[in-house]
Amino acid sequence: MKIYNFLSGIAVTRKKYAIKFFFIAFPVILLAVAELVVFSLMSTGRLKLPLAPVVITGAALVIIFTVLIIYLFNNLVSPLRMAERALVKYIESDEIPQLPVNFEDEAGTVMKDIQTTLMQLNALLVEKSDMIDLLSHDLRSPVARIHNLCYLIKTEDSSEKNIYADYITNECNGLLRMLENILLMLKEDNSAFTLANVNLKQLITETVRFFDFAIAEKNLMIQTCIDETLVIHVQQDLFTQAVRNIIGNAIKFSQIGKTITITGKQITDQISISIQDEGLGFKQTDIQKIFDRFTAAGKKGTRGEASIGLGLYLSKKIIEKHDGKLLAESEGLNKGASFTIILHQLITKKPQDKMVKKPKKYAVPVSVSRANFR
Repeated sequence: MKIYNFLSGIAVTRKKYAIKFFFIAFPVILLAVAELVVFSLMSTGRLKLPLAPVVITGAALVIIFTVLIIYLFNNLVSPLRMAERALVKYIESDEIPQLPVNFEDEAGTVMKDIQTTLMQLNALLVEKSDMIDLLSHDLRSPVARIHNLCYLIKTEDSSEKNIYADYITNECNGLLRMLENILLMLKEDNSAFTLANVNLKQLITETVRFFDFAIAEKNLMIQTCIDETLVIHVQQDLFTQAVRNIIGNAIKFSQIGKTITITGKQITDQISISIQDEGLGFKQTDIQKIFDRFTAAGKKGTRGEASIGLGLYLSKKIIEKHDGKLLAESEGLNKGASFTIILHQLITKKPQDKMVKKPKKYAVPVSVSRANFR
């Protein structure tokens, strides 16, 4: 790349790859012209030189210059070989290359295009893989709830069967909406990520209701402090899924009788949503690890609930897709944890004509709900 770098620094040869080759070949052209002139002068008698030494010298110079030009040409095509190696390496090991993208000629354009294409391709593959992970991860919870609700229908009094049936219907509808959104995103349909104004308190209330049985099982107290007029601009189903994962973790890692606090507030041009628990917490050194895909920092819940290390990773991806941030804090093991969503938007007035339709609510039977709400 040294010769290519040198010629790319010269104004005349900077933007044209072909001129670089001509620049290298020019000395040989001059040598050929000079030899023709010498032989022409010798043939007319104007220049009297011994023929044998002139021929030998000319042949030697041609050979030397030819070898030199082959070497220089070989060096000049090094950007193309570099691009080829990058493609082969990506195909074999999925490793993103670091090709130079600052050159202005045709070879530089090829390297820049390959670099950009591979990065976009990799991002697309990762995003599709994330959606598949989201599908596989979040199908487990509603399916398990449907199973449990069906069991309750078979064992409880008939007076409560209709309520349980409503819960099953609600769960199935939510599951179908999630599947539709994920499949649309996998098809690269832009309509899948349509943002809408959503009342934050309503979204949190409905999300907490999703965990009524788990909350009641651990006798947890849920405290919420959210302005009723606070509105966020999000893709409702996906954003709800992200919040659900975080609240689900708070419940999973909380001991019996503990409190989970959920707050939502406006800070200048940002909206902050915080979920704080009094559960298992984590080490300071694990703050970044807990967001890793299939993280090794994952652990079982306080009642042995399973964890595959995808929930927070997927939540972070969804929130970042909304141009937001997901932050984690903990003072250490068994000292609780706090997860904060930061959305860079300012929507506080409730637009009556564009508000997302409020989902239907269902009464919670006293026999299965022992949660306390504030």
